[in-house]
Amino acid sequence: MDHSLPFHLDGRNEPFGADVVTGLAAQAALRALETVSREVTTGQDMNQKLEPDQALAKVLALQDEWSTSPRHSPPAGVPGQEECWNGKATVVMGRVVSDVQAALGDVGKVSGQPVTVLGSDGSLTERMEAFQARIKARQPVVSVSATGCMRRWLTTRDDTATSLSILTYIPEYPLYAATATPTTALLSDCSGSWRLTLADGWQAMAGDPLIADPAPDYVLLPRTLEHLASRIRRHYKEPLFPYDSSAAIVHAVLSGAVPVAVHFTEHVLDSAILPVAIGHGMLVRLQNSGDLLEKPWEASKYMYKAVTGEVPFSDSLVIARNIWDARRVSRILARETALLEQLNPIDAFLDDEDDQFDYFDEDV
Repeated sequence: MDHSLPFHLDGRNEPFGADVVTGLAAQAALRALETVSREVTTGQDMNQKLEPDQALAKVLALQDEWSTSPRHSPPAGVPGQEECWNGKATVVMGRVVSDVQAALGDVGKVSGQPVTVLGSDGSLTERMEAFQARIKARQPVVSVSATGCMRRWLTTRDDTATSLSILTYIPEYPLYAATATPTTALLSDCSGSWRLTLADGWQAMAGDPLIADPAPDYVLLPRTLEHLASRIRRHYKEPLFPYDSSAAIVHAVLSGAVPVAVHFTEHVLDSAILPVAIGHGMLVRLQNSGDLLEKPWEASKYMYKAVTGEVPFSDSLVIARNIWDARRVSRILARETALLEQLNPIDAFLDDEDDQFDYFDEDV
């Protein structure tokens, strides 16, 4: 086991809990992404020790898959390039999940229960059903889900192009969560939060943002709202529209000075950023209900209910340092979307209203 983890259990006198399991998973995922990044930029380390199955996979990869199909020719030109890069992205995700599984391989030996890792096979729906089945059977399970676009990260080296959402269920423990980008992993639970970089190792966080004064001109929004950019700039001079909002929230909000972000959720397994953000000092407002989640145990409980299907998962989250910023961006988006969609030109005069919002009014 890696004793650099910020936890004080050895897995023998007391079984590993969700904290260590999630920490091991996040650490393995970050190292896998870092290894892939190094291979893309500088080539593979010839001295790198491979597991037997990985070594076999690399040998098989040298074989021409089209040699056994003489009636067909490999795709060429743009189709060939598309297939090549889509294949690379699939391989990377498989490597990440394999490395996480390997990192958790000894957990069963010391705790008595093996941990199932979901992530490289099946659709989100299938993995969700498998996750729920293991919760029902009270079996340890970890979900590793990629958001954004792995291919885009491989192609552009943009660290906000993709991220990994890690959710961990261990019987008798709250639901744990971690988010890993190509450079940073953040872990959160009901008792604390930690940040991992390969340069500095694990660091315990105080739970409050390290940057006291947020930059008021910035807001982070999903790419699907980029058509509102000119309208949003009347309220925020520097709106940001990253490819993967989870990765951008890690870097710009939790590690930077952007005061508020909107995250469009696609699936609960993709949304570890919700409890991670709260654990790192933010609050989360559920857009569809207006409910607030401010405490780590509230986030863990909500995620558990959403994972098990007890409650529907919110389609949109506002992650902010305070309630005023959360309400303000919600109202701005609702107002600008409605004005853009209005059909009656007589209503156009409303478009000239100043940006004035009463923070203390009840939500509409």
